[in-house]
Amino acid sequence: MDRFLLLTTFRRVVELDGFAAAARDLGLSNASVSKHVAQLESHLGVALLVRTTRRLSLTDAGRDYYRNAVHILDTLTEADDQAGLAGVAPRGRIRMTAPMSLGLADLTDRLVDFRERHPEITLDVLLDDRQVDLVEHGLDLAIRGAGPLADSSLRGRRLTPMDRWLVASPRYLETRGTPTSPDQLTDHACLAYSHAAEPDVWRFRRDGAEVEVGFSGPMRISNSIAIVTALVRGQGMALVPAFLVERELVAGQLARVLDRWESEPRSLHVLYPGHREHSARVRALIDFLVATYRERPLGRD
Repeated sequence: MDRFLLLTTFRRVVELDGFAAAARDLGLSNASVSKHVAQLESHLGVALLVRTTRRLSLTDAGRDYYRNAVHILDTLTEADDQAGLAGVAPRGRIRMTAPMSLGLADLTDRLVDFRERHPEITLDVLLDDRQVDLVEHGLDLAIRGAGPLADSSLRGRRLTPMDRWLVASPRYLETRGTPTSPDQLTDHACLAYSHAAEPDVWRFRRDGAEVEVGFSGPMRISNSIAIVTALVRGQGMALVPAFLVERELVAGQLARVLDRWESEPRSLHVLYPGHREHSARVRALIDFLVATYRERPLGRD
């Protein structure tokens, strides 16, 4: 019994959420993948997966075993990198996640630059605005825009400031008026980003004072680019990443509101599990991201 093969197969079934997808990824038949998982369950004497016609889920034992399997496989890979590949260009797969809007508007272009420098590295990029658990999903790193880091299991490096601006369309402002202070926002149609820690709360600062505004708006949307589309159509105002609206501002489709006030500070970070040593390929990507955002900060060509 090839335990390494069984562990790898089980890991890919979990990460790709299915036997067929894992089979395609590993270059195996569906029957072989099913057989490998069955062998592993038989060896352990416990069920690792619950299979239904619609979905695949981990049992409690499977969830614990998956975490341990990821750690074992990553440790072996890192040992190979350090012992056998000294002086050799980094290679292998990196699994990462980033917000959808960042991936579409900025990050993918930078990742292509990275791939051109490191053609032996393959990237598996999950674009998702949700806060995905890195260990549970077998991810090497995440790129997230946030304030102070709250998850103590993660470590990270700051990439670049991420300004957020309050904006609305000229048509909306002509119809509803332009607020001159944060307390007036309660009289306006404020669009919420539903994946924010506090979707219906904005905070602004000016001259050392902080103002918190709670609102109940007409739309809650889980993607910032979609919010920008609604803003251009005159649906209200919203606090959005500045790099997503620079073109619309130049074109006159949107206008800044309360530009003498600052929103809560945010930065873009690259995050990774704190317990895990980096492989050469992950180190290469982290160093590249730090360098590329230093040379070309977010939203600046």
